[in-house]
Amino acid sequence: MQPTVFIVDDDPDQVALVVAQLERTRRFVTQGFTRVSEVLDALSAEPPDAIVCDLVMPEMDGVAFTQRVRAEHRTLPIIIATARGTDGDAERALAAGATDFVTKPIEPNALATRIARSLEAVPAQELLTEAAANKFNPHGILGSHPLIQQVREFVSRVAEVSQVSALLLGESGTGKNLVARAIHTAGAAKNYRFVEVNCAALPPHLLEAELFGYEKGAFTDAKQTKRGLVEVADGGTLFLDELGTLPLEMQAKLLSFLESRTFRRVGGTREITVTLRVIAATNADLAAEVAAGRFREDLYYRLNVASQVLPPLRAIRSDIPELARHFLKRAAEYFGKPVPRLDAGGAEQLQRYDWPGNVRELRNVIERALIFSRDAVVRFEEFPAAAPSRAPDESAALPLGLTLDEVERMYIDATLRQLGGNVAAAARQLGVSRKVLWQRRKRHGLLERNG
Repeated sequence: MQPTVFIVDDDPDQVALVVAQLERTRRFVTQGFTRVSEVLDALSAEPPDAIVCDLVMPEMDGVAFTQRVRAEHRTLPIIIATARGTDGDAERALAAGATDFVTKPIEPNALATRIARSLEAVPAQELLTEAAANKFNPHGILGSHPLIQQVREFVSRVAEVSQVSALLLGESGTGKNLVARAIHTAGAAKNYRFVEVNCAALPPHLLEAELFGYEKGAFTDAKQTKRGLVEVADGGTLFLDELGTLPLEMQAKLLSFLESRTFRRVGGTREITVTLRVIAATNADLAAEVAAGRFREDLYYRLNVASQVLPPLRAIRSDIPELARHFLKRAAEYFGKPVPRLDAGGAEQLQRYDWPGNVRELRNVIERALIFSRDAVVRFEEFPAAAPSRAPDESAALPLGLTLDEVERMYIDATLRQLGGNVAAAARQLGVSRKVLWQRRKRHGLLERNG
């Protein structure tokens, strides 16, 4: 059976021309439309195999049309065509979910080839979409401990309310990214973009331009207008990781955006409105940061409408064997090895450890053990012999009367000394990423001293 292609354009002559050209190839069955409302009715009755749509139309432009269709048809090929496009049109269309973007006049054979290629890619896209949905739905959050059940309930409740802001708290490695994706995929915006921004990875002077974009000529290197990540996430979810590292100036701008969902690009005067969900995450104690004057109180309360603390792995020890078996299976599939067995002794060994790096550290330990495993039972010969709690290090004793900054500086310095300057081990013990540790060391002037 030949694929059906809808041609959508408010110009009847253009519709007739494209229909005739595609019919002449004898590869497709076509149906033409000059009104978007008629196309939407036809889609609900019997969806086509592909759509070719004009960009500029009076009822609804091609980008809005694509967003509307993509909400219900996640893998349907949509090719946007235009005769009078401007800078950024292709980017906007593709960000909205368009499969391809072409300019008029369209060469018939080239258009037919683009449609055919888009159709060939549909089965793979369907598999990827299904895999993503399975990976990030609330039930994909493993574990039966009551604390994990609370997290799943939080995901389900927040996902039901579109556009509500959410705040994820907890130590590094507890799965804040996974929970954010679960909220996104369980909600109505699952067919739109999930855009992650690591606030700690961007220099403060670039953060505003990355988030909100900039206009051509706004600064020396702004040679053309660029959309920010907020615009890219329009319709979907913006995930702000490491939120506690945001400088105060950006906190004020973020608060203004959260209040109105409007912003201006750097160097721009036009107010741009977006519809999206904002999820923020941090391993910092924001209440303490507010008290120390490093985090805005109004922003904290604005984000804290729906918040959830993710439990550290040591608090849900009963779930460790299940998580370990899950990581074993995934790692074995990735490395192309048979899935080994986790025996009772291995499970008990994992449950005795503190896991300062939480689930992320568990996954790394499992992968390392699998790589060196030579039989049907995975071994942890090189696993650290850790007890449920570490003995305190007398060299890290801290006097009273210090500020939080001074305490942090002394504790990081003492940890690095204790571990012989091993940055990776210090980051694991402190429960942060190496990047965050580097930033904290730089802030406290410890880079030169510890190397």
